[in-house]
Amino acid sequence: MHSEKLFVNTIRTYFNTIFTNWKIALQHKNIKYQFVLTMLSYIFLFKYCRIVMTIFENRKGTQISDPFLAHLPVIDSSNLIFVLTYTALATFILSNIINPVRFIKGLQAYSLLLIMRTITIYLVPLEPPIGMVVLKDTVSNFFMNSTSGSYIVKDLFFSGHVSAVVLFFFIAEHKIIKTKLLILAFVIGTLILLQHVHYLMDVVAAPFFSYLAIKIVALVNKDISVPAFSKHDSKNN
Repeated sequence: MHSEKLFVNTIRTYFNTIFTNWKIALQHKNIKYQFVLTMLSYIFLFKYCRIVMTIFENRKGTQISDPFLAHLPVIDSSNLIFVLTYTALATFILSNIINPVRFIKGLQAYSLLLIMRTITIYLVPLEPPIGMVVLKDTVSNFFMNSTSGSYIVKDLFFSGHVSAVVLFFFIAEHKIIKTKLLILAFVIGTLILLQHVHYLMDVVAAPFFSYLAIKIVALVNKDISVPAFSKHDSKNN
């Protein structure tokens, strides 16, 4: 009974802290504008991505020879990749939403990552690797694909799943959370290669773009003042 009460109090304190910190943050004009613009950018990006991904799917690309993939067995891990990817996403949200400024920067970095992916996919048109097993990520496919009943297979350079989880790793500040996210990124990257969804270069290049997105967002926001949030989040600030 005591443990249940403690758990309920902890959850209540957590959500109260989130509410308090966001109330403080949105009283600052620059943070409020950043948040609104970031949310609007997502509305545009999801519509934009659906259009360009449909175009990319219908064009011819190059199927390259990947000696590394040629030595790997083909294993369908769609369900596990799905679970691990959205576990990483949930970790990002739960560990950062308590700090509005860091959370908004994370959203901005991810939107920039989406833009980078559409550019690199356009510049590097590829056909899926030999032996590919379609990665059935229904959530991602819903936002990125306008063709009902089909899955995107030509969004190759660079890996969206790996780059997203590595991005979450860069954003995280707690050592334990960073370690877990790094492990998740490595496991997801390995499973994606075993499923022959991506070429080796797609997976290896992904962390570079994650790092670049983080650095650009940090540079753009360097002059934004950070308000004092609740001490409950003192380890995260």
